Amino acid sequence: MLDIKCAVFGSLENNCYLITDTATNKSALVDCTDDSDKMRNFINGADLEYILLTHGHFDHIGGVKGIQELTGAKVVISKEDEPMLSSSKMSLAAFCGGLHNDADADILVADGDIIMLGESAIHVISAPGHTKGGVCYICDGNIFSGDTLFFCSCGRTDFPGGSSTEMLSSLKKIADLEGNLNVYAGHDRPSTLDFERANNPYMNRK
Repeated sequence: MLDIKCAVFGSLENNCYLITDTATNKSALVDCTDDSDKMRNFINGADLEYILLTHGHFDHIGGVKGIQELTGAKVVISKEDEPMLSSSKMSLAAFCGGLHNDADADILVADGDIIMLGESAIHVISAPGHTKGGVCYICDGNIFSGDTLFFCSCGRTDFPGGSSTEMLSSLKKIADLEGNLNVYAGHDRPSTLDFERANNPYMNRK
């Protein structure tokens, strides 16, 4: 079972999630906008095993290097988005005035992989569209959807590596998942998968 905490970071109001396996008290951070006092207070001594990155844009990875060095957590990202960790151009930081600190990945994930956080199995599904290597993480009836699925919306597809065709395919893939998952997105408010299936105009496009 997971305990989930959320806090909002940065000028783009990114949601970062501290998820903890309640049986073992092992934790993971889903996305890491910055290495600020607020972020360190948010983590607050958690036994952080992983930094799970949904994709490689600067507003999701800006604090990875510092938090990795602080905690020893393993950095998890897809193979396709891994180069964004060491390129301010690929992460878009160079064009947006965003924070970029070169970081290294420890684990490269692909569709169908499972990350064990204590006794909790975190399932990885590929979700390209916003970036080539976007992924979502599913665990204990929750989906951490990054910048793929938002409340009644979806991520932009006009950045390098984006594709509206791939985005719609990823949203269909998410819509076809079993159950009414709790949706925790990279920005904006939480939702549920049933609500998005019924109300999200992008998820309902053919």
